Amino acid sequence: MWNPEKDQNRWKMKFILPEQIEEIEYTVAAAMSEDLYLSFDLYDNGFVREITGKVGYVDHLRKKFRVKDERGDTNFIRFADIINVKTP
Repeated sequence: MWNPEKDQNRWKMKFILPEQIEEIEYTVAAAMSEDLYLSFDLYDNGFVREITGKVGYVDHLRKKFRVKDERGDTNFIRFADIINVKTP
């Protein structure tokens, strides 16, 4: 059922430009080498959610990052869901 209050906050997925992909790759590589936290903005079923943590592993075959958040939980982030990456 359509809920106007909920649906007005929905976000349409945008496509990321190749330049943005290069910037994300550089940001992740730099953070991994210096053991820094990153903040990922992710597309999640029409909404944007944020995960902050350290990238522990990049799975190129499955196209996912393994990110351990501040609580110690492991999150698997699909490359295709990333909208933006930044240092918090």
